[in-house]
Amino acid sequence: MKSSTRFYTGLLLMIMLNVVIKPAWVFGIDRQVQNQVGPTDYGTYFSLFNLSVVFIFLLDWGLTTFFNRQLAMTDPSDVAQPRSFLQLKLLFSLLYAIVVCSAAWITGVHRWDIVVYVILIQVFYSLFMFFRATLTARQFFLTDAWLSIIDKSLMLLIGGTLLYYPAFHGSMTIERFAWLQAACLCAAMLVALICLWKKGLLHYLRFSGFPGKKIFKQALPFALIVLLMSVHARLDAFLLERMNAAGAYESGIYAAAYRLLDATNMVGTLTVSFLLPYIVRRWSGNKDINEVVLTGRNFLLMLSVGISCVMIFMGNWVQQVLYHHTDVKAVTVLQWCLPALIGYSLTQIYGTVLTATGHIRSFCVIIGLAALMNIVLNLLLIPSLGAKGCCIAALFSQLGAGITVMLYASQKIGLYLHPRSLLVYIFTAILLSVFLYAGGNWPISKEILLTMAAILTILVMLLTGMLKPGVWLKPEKNL
Repeated sequence: MKSSTRFYTGLLLMIMLNVVIKPAWVFGIDRQVQNQVGPTDYGTYFSLFNLSVVFIFLLDWGLTTFFNRQLAMTDPSDVAQPRSFLQLKLLFSLLYAIVVCSAAWITGVHRWDIVVYVILIQVFYSLFMFFRATLTARQFFLTDAWLSIIDKSLMLLIGGTLLYYPAFHGSMTIERFAWLQAACLCAAMLVALICLWKKGLLHYLRFSGFPGKKIFKQALPFALIVLLMSVHARLDAFLLERMNAAGAYESGIYAAAYRLLDATNMVGTLTVSFLLPYIVRRWSGNKDINEVVLTGRNFLLMLSVGISCVMIFMGNWVQQVLYHHTDVKAVTVLQWCLPALIGYSLTQIYGTVLTATGHIRSFCVIIGLAALMNIVLNLLLIPSLGAKGCCIAALFSQLGAGITVMLYASQKIGLYLHPRSLLVYIFTAILLSVFLYAGGNWPISKEILLTMAAILTILVMLLTGMLKPGVWLKPEKNL
């Protein structure tokens, strides 16, 4: 099977699997937990979870991305000391736990049980992603696709029992929810380790001393980008809970909207997890990457535009379906939160390109400036606007970062911007806005209106050539 077929088939399988499992997790478990425990308890958990994400770079220092990029090279012998990365990650886990606990103590956190659980969640998740990165680097995309749903599938099985059949093991609490996630991630990590053994890749993980200073120096930019992107995407929830007068409640409202943003952003996250090793392999072989980058951008941006329009014009209905109320503040937060997905998508695609082609320092500068902008806006807006202020800050900083990264990557690497497709995005946004605004007065159900909007978006993609179902079946040149 040629590499492009392997890439697109694996990506398609992973998206299909996650389209089934992840929404079931988000709406059937995560959402239901918030509805059951209340916005205040969930808001406390959400703020501490985001605090743990901010420091997640300490778990890795960029070694996973660096290792993935190195191992994906055409000649695997170019990989520098791969066997020492795993033991270093275990040492970093201890450092990470100390730093997160220190930050929690300094900021006056009292829920230490939740702090411990979120630390375990991040440690197990980091190791799980490291094992998966080894598989994708060696182009085992189909195996990784199945692994991507292991932890959430277990949560659906176990968490669903607690939520919907409390007579068996008692009702769900926020503490149970946190430790169950840690346990399921631990199980998923062990499954990934078994897959590495089956594929004959365990030799990359054997203990053989620590990496030298040269490796750390090479990996440092990867650590910095993880830190900056974590601060940019996650610090706001912690600031909200600490700075606003009704912090826990506002954080709960923000969590409800952010849950949808995170769920829809999942598609982009899955796409770039495949895209990085694939682009590295093609770039190191002097092959063209324009087509795969443009295909990824078209897919993610059309999805982002469609979701943003739906949330703006159907926010009341979405809020009612998911959370059984149409609180004006919650709906407003939802409408401001989801359009940031457009910026996320651009950053994911072109940030991955910059990382894969060795321009990560420039990527760090752009994201660093965007994170600074986000922090300043949050400090100004959170005290008066609460969760809405976080959404406004994220919208402007994420869009700014995405557009800047796209323009820089296009200029530096010589990628096609393809202005025609940019016009199609704008046309689609206008078309969907008019359709959804007018459709709100039609005597049809919201479900039918939503389905018609999705069909309309797909038709636009097919008619404009953005969606090419057979693109991965085309013969490759210069193999």
